[in-house]
Amino acid sequence: MPDPLYLARLVGSQEAMGAQHGGLTASHARRLFEFYAAMPERVLAGGLDGASKLAVRTLANAWQARLARERPPELLARSRAFAAAVATGSGARLDDRTIRAIAAMDALQNCVSLFARARLGPFTRPVRERAAIAAVPACSTAIAWGRATEDGELLFARNFDFPGLGVWDAAPAFVVCVPDRGQRYGFFATRGADAPAVTVVNEAGLVFASHTRWHAGVTWGGGMVVDVVHDLARKAETLDDAIRLARERPASSSWGIAIGSARERSALVLELAGRRVEVVRPALGADHLVCTNHYRSAIKDGEVAPTAWDLHSVRRAQRLNVLVEARRSPLTARDLIGFLGDRCDAACERQFGSQVAQAVNVHAVVVAPSTRRAWVGVDRAPVCEGTWAELGWSWDGPAGGWELGATDGAGFTATLRDDLAAPQTPVTLLVHDAVRAYEHDHDVATARAAIERAVELAPAEPSLRLTAAWLALEDGADERATSHVAAGLAVETDPYRRGQLLLWGARAARRSDGELADRWTAELARLDGDGLDELRARARRRHRGAPHTNLLMVDAY
Repeated sequence: MPDPLYLARLVGSQEAMGAQHGGLTASHARRLFEFYAAMPERVLAGGLDGASKLAVRTLANAWQARLARERPPELLARSRAFAAAVATGSGARLDDRTIRAIAAMDALQNCVSLFARARLGPFTRPVRERAAIAAVPACSTAIAWGRATEDGELLFARNFDFPGLGVWDAAPAFVVCVPDRGQRYGFFATRGADAPAVTVVNEAGLVFASHTRWHAGVTWGGGMVVDVVHDLARKAETLDDAIRLARERPASSSWGIAIGSARERSALVLELAGRRVEVVRPALGADHLVCTNHYRSAIKDGEVAPTAWDLHSVRRAQRLNVLVEARRSPLTARDLIGFLGDRCDAACERQFGSQVAQAVNVHAVVVAPSTRRAWVGVDRAPVCEGTWAELGWSWDGPAGGWELGATDGAGFTATLRDDLAAPQTPVTLLVHDAVRAYEHDHDVATARAAIERAVELAPAEPSLRLTAAWLALEDGADERATSHVAAGLAVETDPYRRGQLLLWGARAARRSDGELADRWTAELARLDGDGLDELRARARRRHRGAPHTNLLMVDAY
C-alpha cells in the first residue's frame, strides 16, 4: 500500500527550496531519479534490439542535455541543490545524466516527433504504429464553475495517467513553495519529485495541469514543461498572464496545459508545439471546459496521432462533457471525484479502453482554489478509486515535512476519506498487477496470468478478452488467443474494438484454422466505423513474430 500522504512547505530562494526538498525526501527521490533516467529508452525501445536501445538512449540524453542548458538559472540552481541534498541524504552518486532526467517526458515526446518526421533509427516501421507503441501517458481534466458548481466557485478535477505504477502512486505528496520572489504556489506529485508540472495551484487561484501531446513541430531547444509551468505558477495571476508568459518562453515539446482561474471563474487550455502557442477557450456561455490529450486548435495540423491514441483521447473528452452536462444538480467535489473514476466507454464498463479511469491512473485530485481545499486519491493505482484524503493548507507556516495524521502546527489539515470514490475491485487490482508487470519489466507470463484470472472473474468484459488475446499471442498460445477473440466477439459491439478482435483473431487462427481466419478477415472488411481503414490496411500486411502490446492505449502491433 502507498505511504501516507506527505505534506511539505519550502521557504526561501529557489535554490534553498530545492535543498530543503531534497533533504526531506532523499530516499524517495533517489528511486525517482533511477526511474526517470531510464524512461525514454524503456518506453521508446522496449522489446527492440540493443542497437536500437542505444540509439534512443543517445538521442534522449542529448536532448535532455540541451534542454538543461537552456533552463532559467534559478530553476537550474534549484535542481542542482535538490540533487546534492538527495545524494547527501541517500548516499547515492548522481551523475549529470541522472540529474537531467527531469526532462524525460519532453525528451520522450520530442524523440517520437523526430522519428515521425525523419523515420530514423528503430522507427523504420510505419510511423503511426511506432508512435502508438510509445504513446503511454494519458490525462483527463474537467473544470467547472458558475452555474455548474454548488457554490459557483471553480472546481478543477484532474487524472494523471502515467506508466509509473509502484513509483508515482507509492507515495502521494503535496508541496507548498513560499519563494522569496514571486507568488506562493503548491504542487501535487509523488514524494521526492521536485517537479511543479503535473497539478499546480497558486495563491492567485490559478490551477495548472499538463497533458501529453504528440506533434511533429517540436524544437531542439526551448523550455521543458517543468520550467514552463513553474514560471506560470509563480508569475501568472490571470489567464491572460498565462498566455503572455507561455508566448515569452516557448516550449521545446508538445503539450496541452489546462488552466482554471478561481478569480475569473473561467478556464482555457494552452496548446503548445515547439514555438507555437494556441489557446482553446470554453464555448460562449459555457460553465465548464475539459481537456485530454488531443489538439483542438490550428496546431492540430502536424499532430502525430494514431487511431488508437486519437480514439483514446477524444472519447474521454466526450465522456467528461456528457457527465458534466447531464448533471441534475450543481456539481460538488464528490461528483467530480466520481467522474474521474468513470469506466464507461462505448456504452460498456471497461477495464481497458477510452474510459476516464485508467489502469495507470497514478494521481487524481479535485482542487477548490478559492478555499484552499483539495481532495486527492491516496490509494494504489488507479488512485481515482479507493481511499482519498481531504486536505486544506495555509500559504504561511513553518518550513518542513509532515505525514497525514501528524500535521499539528504545520498549517495543513488532512483526513482520510473512504466514502468519496468507488472501492477497488478484485478485477481492478488484477489489472493493476498485469500492467505493472508488463510495463515495468515486460514480464509477459506474469501479466498474462493476472489477466487470465481477471477474465475468470469477469468473462463477459470485452476489453479483458482483447488484452488476454494479445498476451496469449505474445506468449505463443495461439489457440488460447483464438478462444479469447471468439468470446470477445460474442459481447463486443463497438466497431473499432470489434475490428481489433477480428484483426488479431484472424492472425491467431491463420495457422490452425484458415477457414475461421478468412471468415474473420471478411467480417473486418465489411465493418463500418472510424479508424477501421487503418485496421484493414494492417490486415493486408504480413505480420511476423509476436505482437508488441500497448496495454495503456489498448492497441498492439
